Amino acid sequence: MSPSLAAKRLVAVIEDDAAVLSSIDFSLTAQGYDVCGFESAAPALESPKIMVADCLVIDYALPDMNGMALLAALRRRGLSIPAIVIASNPTARCRSEVETAGVPLIEKPIMSEALNELLHETLKRADQY
Repeated sequence: MSPSLAAKRLVAVIEDDAAVLSSIDFSLTAQGYDVCGFESAAPALESPKIMVADCLVIDYALPDMNGMALLAALRRRGLSIPAIVIASNPTARCRSEVETAGVPLIEKPIMSEALNELLHETLKRADQY
């Protein structure tokens, strides 16, 4: 994806592993996205940036709240932007929750190109509505 297509798009990434968060931030920034990162659900819920983001990338297993519970809390606040869930070795329960929520799942370790392509397609679909 060319940086011009991603310009001005803010992606909120909620990931408790600092190395993974840094890697995702680097990859998305290189693609031209603005990124705001959070290492747990609580700061994401408190940040005004989350409400102006264009897309969410949420780790399923956060230390203070399940990623799907975070997504549900944000949806209750009226945030209807696209979301992508990331998980290491997702269980059947994880897969079921993600499928029920209607959001895509990417398994860790994340290949940056796979995330970039999915993010591009997710935002493209959202723009059509």
